[in-house]
Amino acid sequence: MPTRPRALVLATVALLAGVLAGCDALAPVASLIPGAGPLVTVTTRGGECVDGPCGQTVMLERDGRVHAAAKPPNDLGVAPPDQVKAIATAIAATDFAALRAHPFTDECPTAFDGQEIVFEFATSTGIERLASCETDLDFGDPLFVATATALGPFIPLPTS
Repeated sequence: MPTRPRALVLATVALLAGVLAGCDALAPVASLIPGAGPLVTVTTRGGECVDGPCGQTVMLERDGRVHAAAKPPNDLGVAPPDQVKAIATAIAATDFAALRAHPFTDECPTAFDGQEIVFEFATSTGIERLASCETDLDFGDPLFVATATALGPFIPLPTS
């Protein structure tokens, strides 16, 4: 086989292997959390910005794409597959009822120019919603650590 066609065949095989490996990297996410829609949605609201109250919503899709809920163009980037898998694993291992057993009892930071953070996690039984002004969230919990690691470059999140 001449050198040029052989190089083309090898390059095509290498590209195909890379694409297939990338698909396999996120296969465990689908097995841990079946369904469609974002894996995680994080909404911040409250505080004061120049044009009024501040806030944004950022979504992490199951394939690692991160985008804002604002008008397009809203693509923010891509979270690495290992971080997406870490979130899916943490979601599957989390006892959401136990997290909600600790109600937030202070004054919500939105009352004095602070922000509330609302998390929506896709689970095998539906969406689990946790809001920082409703539940005393432990940001050192593996669920929030994994979420902050993956989404920290796209939205400011507490880390402890």
